[in-house]
Amino acid sequence: MVMCGSWRRMWLGRTMSLPFFVFLCQPILSTANYPSDQKLSAEGGTVLREVLAGRQVYVYRSYKDVQIFHFSVPQHVSTALYNFTANDTLACDPRSITVYLQAQSYPVVNPDGAEFPPGLWVNRSQVYEVHLRSDLKPSYLSVPYPVTGDWFMVAFINETSNRITQAGLFPSCHSWLQAEVTYRQENDIVTVVPEIHSHQEIQLYQKVEGSQYYRFYVPSSTWLVFVNISNCVVLEDENMPSCPVNISFRARALPSPNSTDTVIHKCDEEGVGDVCTMQVVPEEETWHYVRLTTPPGTSVQLSMAVKFYLCDDTGGSSYHLLSKLNLNQLCPEERYSTPISSYFNYPSNNTDEISNGTVTTKEQVQSRRILFMPAMNTKQLTEENCWPRHRLVKKTFGGNFVFEYDLPPDENDSVPLLLNITNASPTLLTFNLEPIIDIGGTVSVELAISPFMNISKHNFSVAGCVSLGIREEADVNGECSQGYSLLVNTSSLNDAAALVLIPFPEPGPWFLTLSPGCYLSNASEVVGCSVNVTTVIFGVTSASCLQGKCGRYGSCYQYISGGFIFSTCVCDAGYRGWGCTDSSEATPNWKLLLATLLLTLSNLFFLPAIFLALKRRYFAEAIVYAFTMVFSTFYHACDQEAYNFCLMRLSVMQFCDFYSAIFSFWVTLIAMADLPHSLYSLLHVAGALIVALGVEYDRTGLWVFVVPSASAFVIMASSWVWHCKHQRGCYPSRHYWLTCLLPGVLLAASGLICYAFFETHDNYYYVHSVWHATMALAILCLLPPRREKDGIFSETHPSSQPDLRAYRSTETEHDPLPSLQMSSP
Repeated sequence: MVMCGSWRRMWLGRTMSLPFFVFLCQPILSTANYPSDQKLSAEGGTVLREVLAGRQVYVYRSYKDVQIFHFSVPQHVSTALYNFTANDTLACDPRSITVYLQAQSYPVVNPDGAEFPPGLWVNRSQVYEVHLRSDLKPSYLSVPYPVTGDWFMVAFINETSNRITQAGLFPSCHSWLQAEVTYRQENDIVTVVPEIHSHQEIQLYQKVEGSQYYRFYVPSSTWLVFVNISNCVVLEDENMPSCPVNISFRARALPSPNSTDTVIHKCDEEGVGDVCTMQVVPEEETWHYVRLTTPPGTSVQLSMAVKFYLCDDTGGSSYHLLSKLNLNQLCPEERYSTPISSYFNYPSNNTDEISNGTVTTKEQVQSRRILFMPAMNTKQLTEENCWPRHRLVKKTFGGNFVFEYDLPPDENDSVPLLLNITNASPTLLTFNLEPIIDIGGTVSVELAISPFMNISKHNFSVAGCVSLGIREEADVNGECSQGYSLLVNTSSLNDAAALVLIPFPEPGPWFLTLSPGCYLSNASEVVGCSVNVTTVIFGVTSASCLQGKCGRYGSCYQYISGGFIFSTCVCDAGYRGWGCTDSSEATPNWKLLLATLLLTLSNLFFLPAIFLALKRRYFAEAIVYAFTMVFSTFYHACDQEAYNFCLMRLSVMQFCDFYSAIFSFWVTLIAMADLPHSLYSLLHVAGALIVALGVEYDRTGLWVFVVPSASAFVIMASSWVWHCKHQRGCYPSRHYWLTCLLPGVLLAASGLICYAFFETHDNYYYVHSVWHATMALAILCLLPPRREKDGIFSETHPSSQPDLRAYRSTETEHDPLPSLQMSSP
């Protein structure tokens, strides 16, 4: 047997947030000098660090906006100190950032205070919450005795403003969050490897002063673990109790006095002399930790034995292979060249020899010594205590988080639909969830009693407990202390079936414990069952969101953040919550209908502009205005939350809406410029291409609107200046400036101001409808009268040009808007 020295885990480098691990058998000391490192180093142990580079965090509207961070907590950590720092872009005020941290899976939180749907199991494990500002001031979080493995953190910006800001008009503020974590790893931990010995019982003789950690691996089908303390003697203090030792027991992490999953047993309260026994239900296939503590300044000599009680008769050879495998994993570079007797002494009948041998071994052994512990399996224990167990088989479907668990096939290769459970004892159903790939959805566990049960003599009831890691039996009232209780019976239709939804489930072994019973008409009148079995129907499935749905006012989506996939609901119409079921702030139906009608019917203001353009023979402009009206109408009809209609994909209609709206400004300004036909056609084609490029590049940006509009305005102004210079007078006429140009500019300016500065999520349908109306009316005012073929820019000989005064009088008689031509000198 080999005694591995200090087993360390060190980060030698990092690429973004993914640490690079190196496993060594010698202690590695941290070379960085950080205040947190110095503080933790003063407490002893080895200090390890993990750094996650800064990532952008976003304003929280729903869970899709969170940024996920991932940490890998090494083994034997007694303290994890997190350091969070956030910063903003320049010229931006600091913002409030919230962080939630949880072990094994993504935190299930509702920061907006919305209610969770009924039947949703939340608060399964402790969630740590931190608030900080994006002002580069660090915020710290200390997590004592964290669970080994994956830790997930979600972060977002808290912002209550619902204002819609136009990109480019206001500073674009972004916030980044950086996280550092410092771990203090315990060194002096005795590793105990399981092995079966039929000829003797192995005991570990120890001298404990202060505290001592031990760890051992619990294999599958382990029913109970016993920690036995015997020969407990207090050294150098006869006034102390016979055995002043406290035993702390915990799975997957060092025992913590404040953790709900830590079992603490005080030996001095037993009052049975120098013997102390602790019995616990372990988690299968994971590491467990035991801590022995004594009063300050007190030394206790004792012998300790850790015993396994197994339900499956596996045989001693398999455990022997397990012990060798664990040794190879602990220290792969070591060789079994040292004799076992030099590290560890078997007990014999001579107590003095045992004690002397133990003292010699303790001086030789370094940290994390490897010792044996016995495992026991008795047929009597199996028959009396072990419950029937069914290991469910996983069936995976296409898509993320879509799978289910069924009973193993029978001898005919068919999967049973019903399960007969014995009425003599509880029955265990077990299934396992994989890390990372199985945690982003929601697991549903359903339970019901078969409707074909004979209830003529009495009714049947089944109490189920859904639990993670450790099996749990329901109490007499059908309640579970740590798991989720499912109660079903045959006397009430409301209780005929039960369901629990587990969002973002933790990986590992899960248990569904079924405890059947029989009663008369009243549930309190418990009677013995007339049959030996109760037939139940169960279902264990996984899907995105809540069984793949989010109710009437929500949609289910899958997102990737930090390289991790998760599903969440995106709610509409003011509904909130994990399943879009909280209607406390929901928008009434009449408002939803009003929003749809306003945003769609307001585009009808383009009809007068279309008719006027046709009348004045601006056929290309009329087509553009009609295109704008149609696609703006259908885009807003599809983009609504409840009353909607989608003609085609939303992205296509959004492009057409933005493109046609900007192109309408372009063709209107070009028409006002009064250019020759050849240049007129060239600018239309050039504008169509440039606007299409800009809208595809950034359809919501400011410059995609400013550049085409400013370019067209420069062309129009240049043309007007040329007209003024050529005709030596004002162009266009003062009457046009006062009656057409000024109202059109005021309408366009008011619409732009409302669109850019006054839109919020609450008044969007009002303000945006005003934008539609003002833009359409502005076009109606600004559209010039139709220029004749032989105008002032005609390419024919000047002598062939008509008299401008006759042209003005003719146009004025037949057109309600004045001509753009200049006044008579």
